[in-house]
Amino acid sequence: MKHALLAVLLVLTFSSCAHYKDIPYLQNSAEYDGTGKGFLYDMTIKPKDELTIFVFSGTDKDAVAQFNIRDITVIDIDTKRINTYGGHPVHRYLVDNEGNIDFPILGKIHIAGLTIDQANKHIHQLIEPYMQSHADFLVNVSIENFEVTVLGEVKKPNTFTLSRPKATVLEALAMAGDMTIYGKRDNVKLLRELPDGTYEVHELDMRDANLLNSPYYYLQQRDVVYVEPNEVMAQNSKIGRTRRLWVRGASITISLGSLLYRVLK
Repeated sequence: MKHALLAVLLVLTFSSCAHYKDIPYLQNSAEYDGTGKGFLYDMTIKPKDELTIFVFSGTDKDAVAQFNIRDITVIDIDTKRINTYGGHPVHRYLVDNEGNIDFPILGKIHIAGLTIDQANKHIHQLIEPYMQSHADFLVNVSIENFEVTVLGEVKKPNTFTLSRPKATVLEALAMAGDMTIYGKRDNVKLLRELPDGTYEVHELDMRDANLLNSPYYYLQQRDVVYVEPNEVMAQNSKIGRTRRLWVRGASITISLGSLLYRVLK
């Protein structure tokens, strides 16, 4: 009996130990040379993005006011509080499925596929004819619903709203508390939404420093990062189920034995 218990204990112990070589990120970083191999990434605007667009001017504030919509605010008669229609004091422009927004005065503007900087310049050019020749003004476009989801074998799976238009898969994992020891680091899956609404799946090896050169290292809007459980987790889960069955079987056997003892006594 003692030998059997010892054998089970050893199985549980070794099954819970992952190989060290499967754990660290960017293991070949000493041999990695990223000189000239990287690329400058700028996120582009996509359908379903929600944008805020401000037009600023220090010389012609009245002219730019017509381009700055604020959602309707109402006063609650009972509480005397000011409520904001739609929850946002500043209007958000939803990019439709064709990649357009409906902008005041200018009407429909096709904006999908542009970077933030390109969108600023494009709207600036469209507004310019409505301004005085000497007016100095700026356009500021921001994506307000830049969200990524991290789930699977991480400590804090969640959907995260990012405040800046550039984030990496490593940063997303950090926001989720990093992978657990049971996360499969050589096959992290990245689900990316395509313009037609379908998804493509990419597999990332977090142990390989060449990840830094991958076009999928930087995240895009509504990306989903999924960390699979590794074999150790699968084995532990299997052993856990077997152990529960053993305990249940032993409990039933003891109960039956106790009942028979009382009956035959």
